[in-house]
Amino acid sequence: MVKVLKISSLELAVDFEEIFDGASVEEATQKAHNQKMPSEFAKASITDNKLISANIKLIGEENNGSK
Repeated sequence: MVKVLKISSLELAVDFEEIFDGASVEEATQKAHNQKMPSEFAKASITDNKLISANIKLIGEENNGSK
């Protein structure tokens, strides 16, 4: 058996959806506005992708005597 490793580089367009809460509309809106990156709890949907490059290389070969 032969094993290969594929390393791909993709460009993604992603929509994130996240809920913010606060004591008031202003507080919740301020939290959402101040956030720089989506948190781990945000729902992500990939909307577009583009393959930039891909490399495949041999990483292992099992010699069993038969071809």
